[in-house]
Formats: sequence, C-alpha cells, structure tokens
Amino acid sequence: MFNLSLFRRLTGRILPISPELRTISSDDNNTAIGVFAPELLDRITDHLHNDRPTLLRLGLTSRQTLIRSRLHLFSELEFNKGGDRQFDMFLALLEAPWTSFTNAVESLHVKELFLPRGYKHLPNKNLARILANLPNLRTLRLTSLLWPYIPPHIRDLFFQTNIADLQLDSVAFATYTYRRAEIDIMELFVRLSLHPSLKSITLYNLQFDDEVIPNLSQHSSTFRRRFHLKSLDTSSLLLLKDVWDPLRANDLDITVESFHVRLVPMTRSNREAYIPFFSRFLRRVGPSLHHIFIKLSDPYLDSTGKQTFRYFAR
Repeated sequence: MFNLSLFRRLTGRILPISPELRTISSDDNNTAIGVFAPELLDRITDHLHNDRPTLLRLGLTSRQTLIRSRLHLFSELEFNKGGDRQFDMFLALLEAPWTSFTNAVESLHVKELFLPRGYKHLPNKNLARILANLPNLRTLRLTSLLWPYIPPHIRDLFFQTNIADLQLDSVAFATYTYRRAEIDIMELFVRLSLHPSLKSITLYNLQFDDEVIPNLSQHSSTFRRRFHLKSLDTSSLLLLKDVWDPLRANDLDITVESFHVRLVPMTRSNREAYIPFFSRFLRRVGPSLHHIFIKLSDPYLDSTGKQTFRYFAR
C-alpha cells in the first residue's frame, strides 16, 4: 500500500510536487507508484539517511521505501552496557519466522554485556533460524566483554554467522575467580581457524592477568593458520608471545595492516624483556604494515580512547 499523503509531507521540502501529483487520489495506488521512478524513491530515502524519525515515517509509505529505509535504520546495530534484555529481545525477533528487517543488518556491536551476576540470558535459541535471519551480517565487534561469561549459546551464534570481519576490543580472558585463559584463547582461535568466511580480525587491548601471561606453546599448531589482522596492539600481541614469535615459528603466516605501540602496564614484571619479541614480530610482518601508531596514554583505554573497567581486582 502506497500512502501518498504521507509521502507528500515527507518529500515536499526535498522535491517540488507537480500539479499532476496533487490531483492524484490517495487511494489510487497504482497511479501514485507510477509517478515516482524507483530510482528517485531510493535517492530520496538515501538523502534522509541521517534523519531517523523521517526514515521511520517514510517506511510507511510503500514497500520500496520500507526496504530502502531499513538499510539506513538497521544496517548497524549496537547494544551497550545495560542492554542485555534488549539483546535477548533482538534474538527473540531473529527467531520469529516472519522477521524481515534483520536482512538489513550488516554490522553488530556488542559492548559491556554479559556481566557476572547480571541479567540471565535465555538459552535454547533456534540457532538455525537466527542465522537465516542475518544473511547480510558481515562485521561483528565485541567490546569490553568478559569472555568466560558470554553464554555458550551466544558464543556459538557469534562464530556461526557469515561474518567477514571480527573485531575484539578490550575483551578479557581471565579473572582471579575464573582462571581459564588458555582454554578460552584456544577456543577462540580454534573457532577462528574453522570460520570459512572470516577475512580480517582486529585484536586490540585483549586483557588478562597482569601477573600471569598464559603459556600457549603446547597448543602452537592451533595458531599456525594464516591470519590477516586489520589492527593489532602490543597488549594483544603479548598474550600470543609463545605462538607468534618468529624465533620459534619459522612458518608464521600473519599479515597486519595497523599496529598500535602502547604502554605495557606497570604491574607487568620484566616489561623490557618483551622488546626483542616485539621487534622480531614487526620485522616479520613489516611488508604488510600500512600504519604504525604510538600511543603513550593509559594502557587500559579501548580503541575509542574510553576507560575500560578492569576484571582482575582481587
């Protein structure tokens, strides 16, 4: 159904309304649709890409404007701290067979959810239907999360989507009350190695116990596949020192676009001892590097410069 009167109000200040259009009856849908070329409807909708209220109204005028407006309204979704219930409601919508707006979702950002003693996420999701309703999701960004507390069914969802770009920013892999850093990191990289569509990865400010760096050398084969990192920093690289040191791994096949040199926390002992490792790694990936950033700010800031909360307080 084409709502002509609503369309007139929304477009009146963008395009002049012709006298012929003013005489068209609002219930003459076929005539009204024929007046506007599909390309013109798309251009009008795209022109309003930053005007969320108008896009919501424009989606009521016709099926074509509904589909086009959804591309701007829902292409990037973000769930922030305190949004656990909303995230569960989003998953419930994805389970519904009639859901259609999620076809527009291209990027999903999950930040500061799944906190200990927080909201209990509902299990037993219909994973196959959820994945079918996210056919165009390409980027997944996880920020300031505690990896062990991400519910298993949600971790399964994250790594079965058809994403091409995975961004991990300030994700923690261990706490004093939950020491499973090696297992968690192993799980992450096993899933990465089995993900066929993944093209690029960001590892920034990955967090772990300042006093105990996990030893991954016994699992080095898991980290030997080819990895292309869009962004990597010294904190995350330090977590992988036992498996990504060119001195130990002659067959290392890693490319890095951007490398961030950041302060190693003062609480970490023998900080100077890691400099030769950083140097060897940078020489190895040097041909692929496009940018090197040097940041002398707080080592616990996330990639946007915001303070991340620490998980390792006793």
